[in-house]
Amino acid sequence: MRQLGEKYQKYVYAGVTGFLVIAAALFLKLILDNLGAIRGVLAAVNAALSPVYIGLILSFLLSPLVDKADRYIFLPLFGKITKKEKTARNAARGCSVAVVLILALLVLFGLIMMVVPEVVRSITSLASNLPTYYRNLVAWGNRQFQSNPQLAEYFTEFSGSLYKKLLAWLQNDILPNSNKLLSALTDGVVNALNVILNFIIGVIISIYLMFGKENFCAQAKKLMYAVFPVKWVRGFLVMLSETHTVFAKFISGKLVDSLIVGILAFIIFNIADIPYTILVSTIIGVTNIVPYFGPYIGTIPCAVLVLIANPMKGLMFLILVLILQQFDGNILGPKILGDSIGLKSFWILFSILFFGSLFGLVGMICAVPVFAIIYRWIKRWCNQKLMKKGIPTETVYYRTLPGRRK
Repeated sequence: MRQLGEKYQKYVYAGVTGFLVIAAALFLKLILDNLGAIRGVLAAVNAALSPVYIGLILSFLLSPLVDKADRYIFLPLFGKITKKEKTARNAARGCSVAVVLILALLVLFGLIMMVVPEVVRSITSLASNLPTYYRNLVAWGNRQFQSNPQLAEYFTEFSGSLYKKLLAWLQNDILPNSNKLLSALTDGVVNALNVILNFIIGVIISIYLMFGKENFCAQAKKLMYAVFPVKWVRGFLVMLSETHTVFAKFISGKLVDSLIVGILAFIIFNIADIPYTILVSTIIGVTNIVPYFGPYIGTIPCAVLVLIANPMKGLMFLILVLILQQFDGNILGPKILGDSIGLKSFWILFSILFFGSLFGLVGMICAVPVFAIIYRWIKRWCNQKLMKKGIPTETVYYRTLPGRRK
């Protein structure tokens, strides 16, 4: 009887495997047939979780400041007031979270109130003055190329095509939305109540996360140790720690770097009397958040705007932006970011193109730290395998190593 069971055991395994394969195929077909409904459900879930995303982002960005306020200000202060360590820690954390969050919201609100109205006014002025700028640009081109009528004709055709596209973009897309935004800020008309509500809920969630982040992390570790093998959990926690370190250094450093670049651009352009100083400075600062391609993404439309308003100022603008980018790329950026990424230029370019094509602007911003983590994991895994085989891990060793036997 036992031999009979062993004889048919392989058929049982084959039958179970076939059943599972058929069930998986039917499940996949069900998903594909109802892909639209699934997307709708995922979109609804994503919209419902948007306050959580806001809370996570705020707590991630502000947690380093909360830790510093805890360590250097409030914890020593409350340590002198009360001898109970738990009471002192809770009071210090509450004050740190409150102070840091209030300061961050005040800075954000102040920047919005200072920058957004001026940017909207610049866009409105640009839309109204664009026909005059276009006529002046054509007249300037005719004077410059008067010795070459064919080149002057090409310049007129190119500038005319550019003018029509820019005017349509301003009048149909940018100007209506900017006027709505300005009305919401100046008149107190809330056109996006859902966004405001989500942001408020996100702020509340961030308060809970920043106040009890150590407890939340401990609970997550406890759950992982209970469910998975200890070796797996330890390796996963090391990966999470490295990921947090790289993301924290890169994102916070990039935000500070872009803010400084925007302020420097405003000062330099204001001194040089560049048209629409606040508008172009804001665009340069914001697009600088995107690694590698950001400066070009911001420079090209700004150069077109300034060139149309004043051709000579447009050339001056390009020279000043080139100097500013060299300063940021060679001095300011490395000073702030340091060696937190550890990637060569090729891999930075590859990661931005790859993740940008998959996830758009968010993918371009997060591409470098994500790929840096993947690169570290692959490098560490490769080195461990080589060490087990007794082979050197230095890349220089393999440069002169023959690829095949002769």
